[in-house]
Amino acid sequence: MTTEPLRDDDPMRLSGATWCDEHDRWECARPSKRSGVRCHGNAIRGMATCRMHAGRSSAMAKAIGEANLAAWSSSARSADVPSLDPGTVVLDQLRVAVMRADLYGEMLRWQLEVEEESGLVGATYAVGRDGGGRVETGERARGLAVLEAAERDRVVRFAKTAHDMGIAERHVELEQERASLVTSAFRAALAVLELLPADRDLAVRTFLGKLGAGDVVVAGEVTSA
Repeated sequence: MTTEPLRDDDPMRLSGATWCDEHDRWECARPSKRSGVRCHGNAIRGMATCRMHAGRSSAMAKAIGEANLAAWSSSARSADVPSLDPGTVVLDQLRVAVMRADLYGEMLRWQLEVEEESGLVGATYAVGRDGGGRVETGERARGLAVLEAAERDRVVRFAKTAHDMGIAERHVELEQERASLVTSAFRAALAVLELLPADRDLAVRTFLGKLGAGDVVVAGEVTSA
């Protein structure tokens, strides 16, 4: 039985959840109403509570937890820093998801220009019978197409979570518009520079790698509907 969380850098250390030696996992920090002792339910990743004590829908709690983990991981936050405001975190991660989705979409467009239809779908292979050569077994979406689709799903999920939290719809729209303006300006700069494909890809990947790094910043205040 372990006596410490598996990793010293586990961002769950910042969540307020309790590490349980008996069950070897992060657990809810709230007391049970029936027993009066601490609840031993599984803590939602990025949250201090289990789904029963989250005080919101499971989908919203999971989205906020995911946003918290992303913010903690990218900001290298210390344990004595106060918890982030959930609304601020969700809007920040929404903005990052929009920028990533936009840039993955642009990279996918570049890929299609070179590879046409094969830029979206690639063949799958398996070893032939009796150890023979590889044989084509089907098709699947290429990695970049999968990444772009996953980020689009994140945009929808965080936008819905922000709405469910009572954040004004116009505020959510403004965050998405601001994110798109940033990526549009970045793409325009790349077009003017006329970089070689390898240099262009390096610039985009560097930009993507820096998204979400540093302190969480949201212009204006979170406005309740």
